[in-house]
Amino acid sequence: MILKMTTTTSHFHHHHQEERRKKINRWRKIQQQHPRALTAGASDDNDVNVDNSADNNTSGDGSKYIEKDKLVEKLASLERWLRENGSELNEKCEFGFSSMREDNARNVLIRKNTCGIFSRRLNNNSGDSANSVIKKNDSILKVGDSVWMTAKKAREDTDGKCGKILKRLAAEGEDVPAWVELSVFLVCELDKGESSFYAPYLSYLREATMLESPLFWSTEDVNALAGSQLLEDAAGYDSYVRGTYESLNLISDDVPEDAFMWAFGILRSRAQQPMRDGSEVALVPGLDMLNHKARYSENDFGGKKKKPDWQVYEAGMDDGVLGSPVAAFTNLFGGKKEGNSSSSSSSSKSAGGKNNNTKFASFRAQKDTIQPGEEIFMDYYASINFDERPLDGKTCVDFGFVDPVERNGGYELRIPIPENDPNRDDKIDICDVSQQVIGGGDDPTFYLKAYEDPDPNLRVFSRLLNIQGTDAFLLEALFRNNCWELISEPVSKENETQACETMIMGCKDALLQYQTSIEQDEDMLSNSDISDEKLLSIRVLLGEKKALRNTLRYFETIRASVDRLEYYQERRLRQLNLLDEDGSSTYDPFNDFIA
Repeated sequence: MILKMTTTTSHFHHHHQEERRKKINRWRKIQQQHPRALTAGASDDNDVNVDNSADNNTSGDGSKYIEKDKLVEKLASLERWLRENGSELNEKCEFGFSSMREDNARNVLIRKNTCGIFSRRLNNNSGDSANSVIKKNDSILKVGDSVWMTAKKAREDTDGKCGKILKRLAAEGEDVPAWVELSVFLVCELDKGESSFYAPYLSYLREATMLESPLFWSTEDVNALAGSQLLEDAAGYDSYVRGTYESLNLISDDVPEDAFMWAFGILRSRAQQPMRDGSEVALVPGLDMLNHKARYSENDFGGKKKKPDWQVYEAGMDDGVLGSPVAAFTNLFGGKKEGNSSSSSSSSKSAGGKNNNTKFASFRAQKDTIQPGEEIFMDYYASINFDERPLDGKTCVDFGFVDPVERNGGYELRIPIPENDPNRDDKIDICDVSQQVIGGGDDPTFYLKAYEDPDPNLRVFSRLLNIQGTDAFLLEALFRNNCWELISEPVSKENETQACETMIMGCKDALLQYQTSIEQDEDMLSNSDISDEKLLSIRVLLGEKKALRNTLRYFETIRASVDRLEYYQERRLRQLNLLDEDGSSTYDPFNDFIA
């Protein structure tokens, strides 16, 4: 949430509040007009071949389950298609699921989104169980690029609907980002039904998965997010995607808006680094079956994670984990590009094949041992430093879950320096010179955490924000290079008080925007009948609220101690030996008279 100072004295309020309110209201209006639009990705006239009986997040639990026999068939078809096109799944592994129930007719139902890759379960005739254990660095899955869905393949579909749409946009001078190209490609391939080369994969996506991001929740569940940063983030995504759809006039190409939203949701929830963002965004069927679980805590490896759990390497080369150190890893953001021998257009089932794979995505076991029947996980954030992991709200909007082990509840605080501050340019420059503020002086951003003290730089920044009057001499060019260091300790009693008040009033104002208190949310968690969406929203909102409360209490404690702090003038006099240890002046006018 962006928070803005109204003055440099006491408090801040929501920045661009009217703009955000319009964005959120527009989202709610869309939901009311098209209640199914945010669920299955199917259009009202069924232009896109989506199974409408499997609407994702409408009322009732039936839409969240699929019959076991049907799911087993989908998984078998997906695995067979991957193998036929040169991909490999460890013989000790299988596509499976982790949650099932019986309906009133005693049909066995499987919870969607519980599918994953499992160590193959033993049966009574399986023999030595020790040989079935998977060990660290054992190859789990290799997926050839002939089955990847990429923006490049979308552009190569020159004779298909997707290629014609992209050709129109290019002729009109539109600079179409890769995620839009891939989203259009996904919709067009889905529209082909069984004739699509990707039919086994798309059939699995549309019938055995559901999008659990707040982007696809019901109006009732969305309304419960009122006042939260989660609601703001989701509304921002929705506004951006729908705005892109409208600006590109995709409706003229018979691309339904709801299907386009569905495709965007698929990309955000299933694409993984290093092929998640930018020009190289891609879907890797099979690899996206791996569910997320944080593997390390903050103390492991100093909280540092150096590379993704999976790698991309050239066909014919070792993937480098156990073999040759000269393996040709592909830098997808600046290395080799796909050659002309890459898979051909996906306009028919003959596309792809073993001989067309020029690269492979490889995933190896990350745990020391994986027992039979155990699910195999990927850490989606393995390449990100622990302290830089996205907050739970961002994870929720992208993937539709929060990590059950390593929760990262928090609040993104952005405090622009007021435009009417007479010292604004100096303060921006000081932030930039210090290199201590995320976003620099133009967009100061801090991440409040639910169970940690705020970043010490937030306290320094709040002092800077409130410097005025007689304290403003610290902003002069003479102090520019070490100003941040000088104000890293209290400046003056007035400044320290105002710095604390700024944060206290801002946190209180933000907490008042929520519909429920922390105590009420914690009580609701004990309700056994709580819906999945409500449970997820409470977990995220509790993280936001506790981060704000934690920050509020932190600055209240400091404010209560302002009379006991030492300020700049006292520190300076002490450095000049003009104050003793008790704070009394050492200046003796008699010595000056004698001199």
